[in-house]
Amino acid sequence: MAFLNLFVGSECKISIKNGQLVLKNDAKQEDFPVEDINAVIIENLQTNVSLYTLSFLAKNNVAVFVCDEQHLPCGYFLPFNSHYNQTKMFKIQTDLPQPLKKQLWQEIVRHKIANQNACLLLCRRHGVLDDLIKQVKSHDNTNVEAVAANKYFKMLFDAKFSREKECDINSALNYGYSILRGVIARNIVAHGLLPFLGLKHSNVFNNFNLADDLIEVFRPFVDLFVYQNSEMPFDTNYKMKLLNLLNYDCKIANGNYTISYAIEIFVQSFVETLKVKENKLKFPELVELKMHSYE
Repeated sequence: MAFLNLFVGSECKISIKNGQLVLKNDAKQEDFPVEDINAVIIENLQTNVSLYTLSFLAKNNVAVFVCDEQHLPCGYFLPFNSHYNQTKMFKIQTDLPQPLKKQLWQEIVRHKIANQNACLLLCRRHGVLDDLIKQVKSHDNTNVEAVAANKYFKMLFDAKFSREKECDINSALNYGYSILRGVIARNIVAHGLLPFLGLKHSNVFNNFNLADDLIEVFRPFVDLFVYQNSEMPFDTNYKMKLLNLLNYDCKIANGNYTISYAIEIFVQSFVETLKVKENKLKFPELVELKMHSYE
């Protein structure tokens, strides 16, 4: 199981040699087995990486993120055509019955709100979202998700907080969400699915509508981390810690796994749902944040 998440914050050359990812600059060289790498974030715009390296990483199912001038992830490099029967998967996905699609989004919203409520409780805030969970209808046609989000963020941070405000908290939230979104997108395309064909999200200019659907239940993991580290400056060290959040605990399918592996389980359960045309989703549950221990 891949577990390494690499953050490239200084100028260097990235290459592949003997199945190892090599990071080299004038001062030092570091080698990492590609089979152990889950994700790589390249933040320094002066970094040199070859097309062969990107191709090799894609073939080995490594998610590669690139950042913009503000040091925020702005793009992903993902494997494509990696599934043995992609045409069949396309048909299974496009044949998803509309009633089931609406039911799946209803369940995603319910579990997102449940994890938001768990986040509030872990932060010693009084959870007040329980009643909202019961109000989520098919396809969330009354938009309970937005009502919950408005209450949730104001309770988690403060009454004046807004997701539209430019601040370190929002920068950290967006950074963490981008990492989760990229890892989810990687798993989606690895299963031969169309990443732009979503359940609820349907923006014609968005190539990752499905990732934006599935990420919802994982967002509170980032929220909890940002709340617990809200006194830290949003710097390189903070970003490295956010990337390593993928190796924190997550409860799913009656087991305790890393968030990264929980994403794999969740996406696989979505694939199973598509195949049998019945809700088989296995949802992650937010627990106290700590590094996963491999027994």
